[in-house]
Amino acid sequence: MHEADLDALTGPARSLQVVARERRWTHLSLCVLDAVFSIGAHYSGVTRACHAYADHTALPDRLLPVGRAREVVGTGLEQPLDVLLDLGERIGPDRLAAEVLAHRGRTSPRGGVLKAKAALGYARVLTGHGVLRLDDATALLTDDKQFELVRDGLARVPGHGGGARLSYLWMLIGDDRRVKPDRMVLGWLTHHLSRPVDAEQAYRLLVALADRVGCTPWELDHAIWRHRPTAARSRRKAACRDDAGSPPTPPGTAG
Repeated sequence: MHEADLDALTGPARSLQVVARERRWTHLSLCVLDAVFSIGAHYSGVTRACHAYADHTALPDRLLPVGRAREVVGTGLEQPLDVLLDLGERIGPDRLAAEVLAHRGRTSPRGGVLKAKAALGYARVLTGHGVLRLDDATALLTDDKQFELVRDGLARVPGHGGGARLSYLWMLIGDDRRVKPDRMVLGWLTHHLSRPVDAEQAYRLLVALADRVGCTPWELDHAIWRHRPTAARSRRKAACRDDAGSPPTPPGTAG
């Protein structure tokens, strides 16, 4: 990464409308479902699947303002992730997709597995490492050795698809230092640098750029998504992503 790249990006970044995270999912199961189902999908369909699961399992206060999240997170109201895993293993991914989530999307149009099956794979890895609730996941992010084990396990789940989905999961959990280097972010960087940028370069650039302009990487990532061109905005009106839990309008995980 060169200072010249940051210099070229600083002006465009400062012209973006940066807003703080407003809302979040209050159950780890919803973060997992959101992260797995959101890649390559309209976000409105993703939130419907998340709310369908929440309705089926009677999750209380599933989506709250950040300042109120502790009314559920860390309390007896928060559902442990093994509830999702147990349900999926009992009825199978096909019925989970059709009868509970009402979403039979696949991780890839060619040979992809059901996203419901991939979500169960994620849940199996996380619970196997004792990550059952959001506070467990937050603690995981501070334990480098354990984090690597979990990350590598998640990467082996069929339908994993690459680093963007995992970055998005950590963002949904609440890590504001993460970004989701998807096509929108890569396109913005490529446009302003006049050259292609890969996901690893995008991560380093956005973290450094956020520090320079005085916001979090999450806020910068979200601002880039909100700033997408008008033509792309109309084509993707239903919102294909929420960049760390924040679609432009509800429902979502962060406003």
